[in-house]
Amino acid sequence: MGTDSTGEFAEWDEERYSTNIERFDEQHKRLFGLLNDLHTAMNEGHSEEEVGDILRELERYTEYHFGDEEEFMQNCGYAMDCSDCFYNHREMHEEFAGKVQELREKHENGEYVTMEVLTVARDWLDAHIAAGDEDQNYADYFQSEVSDDYEYEPGQLYQDRTASEDPVPVDRQPEDAGVRLDSDVYDGGSLSVPEGSVAAWFEDIVSDHGDRTAALVRDDGEFVERSFEEMAERAKAVAGGLLSTELRPGDRLAIRAQSQYEWSVLDLACHFAGLVPVALYPSASNDRAAQIIERTGATGLVAAGDEAGDLSMAVETVLDFEALPTAEARVLPGLQTDGDEVATVAFDVAAPAEKAGCALTHRNLLAAAESLREGLPTGPGATGTCSLPLAHIYQRVATYYLWATGSAVAYLEAEEFVEQLAAIKPDVLVGVPKMYQQLYGTIQDRLGDMGWMKRKVGGRVASYGQGIVEGRGTPLKYRAAKRLVYKPLRRETGLSNLTYALSGTGRLDDHLLYFFRGLGVPICELYGSVGTTGVGALNPAASFVEESIGDPMPGVEIAVSESREILVRGPTVLGGFLDGDQTGAQTLRDDWYHTGEVGEVGPNGELSLAE
Repeated sequence: MGTDSTGEFAEWDEERYSTNIERFDEQHKRLFGLLNDLHTAMNEGHSEEEVGDILRELERYTEYHFGDEEEFMQNCGYAMDCSDCFYNHREMHEEFAGKVQELREKHENGEYVTMEVLTVARDWLDAHIAAGDEDQNYADYFQSEVSDDYEYEPGQLYQDRTASEDPVPVDRQPEDAGVRLDSDVYDGGSLSVPEGSVAAWFEDIVSDHGDRTAALVRDDGEFVERSFEEMAERAKAVAGGLLSTELRPGDRLAIRAQSQYEWSVLDLACHFAGLVPVALYPSASNDRAAQIIERTGATGLVAAGDEAGDLSMAVETVLDFEALPTAEARVLPGLQTDGDEVATVAFDVAAPAEKAGCALTHRNLLAAAESLREGLPTGPGATGTCSLPLAHIYQRVATYYLWATGSAVAYLEAEEFVEQLAAIKPDVLVGVPKMYQQLYGTIQDRLGDMGWMKRKVGGRVASYGQGIVEGRGTPLKYRAAKRLVYKPLRRETGLSNLTYALSGTGRLDDHLLYFFRGLGVPICELYGSVGTTGVGALNPAASFVEESIGDPMPGVEIAVSESREILVRGPTVLGGFLDGDQTGAQTLRDDWYHTGEVGEVGPNGELSLAE
């Protein structure tokens, strides 16, 4: 096993590695893909945060795969008939899982992770899967000993192949079991959700704000304006073009492209045409993208340049993102679509493709946008940002929120968003912890260019911010520091007009939180997930509570179960999972969405995630 001709660190060889069990071949390919992602990130000097994210995903996915594989081996009888092999197999799993955990812990402790260690992990995977080795044993058993009508059902362990053996009990809550709470229900208040589809909703937005700016688009080094009317006209023309192909209303269309104005146009075009967009992360491996296309049943693909790659073999219709078809649409089916129909299929970037896939309805999307509009009120004419992948439901719903208020979305290039912020001076910054880390580095560079006195003042900004967050206030000299140092820094970096600086998808590091609050940036932390359409709780700058996830947003209810799991209920909770998904009954019960995250209620009633 080694680097292949395409430059991949870990090469998948079908003949050498295939177990002829599709489920596990796909999982093994995912492990190869993660090793390749990690190798690329380390080799190309990606951020420590990005390397850490991949290591955590590798550790999480390793645990998921090994658990699924061992369950399968018990389920089909291999564990009973070949018990020694099974336990040897399990020991090898534990050995590799330990290596991955050690790798992740070393990175988090600041120790240098060498390529040699990564090569050891790759070689272990080769020895474990390759023909004649461990995974081939259960594969051979499956082919020769298991009846053709056997069907594996993940999550339902049983051993009933001999009369002398009792079935293995599984602690599994029945689907009809009621949800037992261990806290009050925290209610974010009522929410009026627009009726109908996203397409019909956007028509109303255009009617209210037609000539206002809907988008700021980079063109030849400058930002140019696109009105709501222009955007709607373009989206309808593309909708007509989509319907002139083999695509038909109700079909699922995969999109693989970088975030930009045309991505949002295509998203709206899908809604007008009655198609269901399936957003693929442009950074995802071809294997993962192919898994999602197969899993969602997408019949079409829109990709930029060479992004289609081998994926074109998996769909019937392939379109070039940079040359979208247009035509006059006699009918726009999406205007008549019911609000409870599926509007998009979204995936969590950190979740395995075969275990995820949230079917979000039009009502889910519009409820999330409306909840943000009520929770973060702003008037027409404001400007917000889009620099995150639009495949992420958090960024996509944030664009809907901005349009709902009559505001513009400025499309920034991910690699240059810090420099481009100064040109647009947004009112709403849609960010994640990694973005604030990048901003922090830029501002520190600016501080380094100042005189020694201003550098000294700048060095105190985090301590001032900590005083603000903790409610201790700031000394009198903070006023001078704001005027002489912090305000000019905000102006230079485009942060001077901010009403809201959102941070979603994960908790912001305390030091970054203190730094930006001291600088005068109104950081708000947003708690939500794909399953709740990106919306859940908000910890606003004006009433920020440390360690808390904040208060439920309008339309959202949150509680903690007896098992200390955070539960969410309301119109933003997903309409369901993909057809045949076995996790639905466990994740959605009594209208509560089970987040899988452990939470707790503090002495003052504040909700927080457990450490």
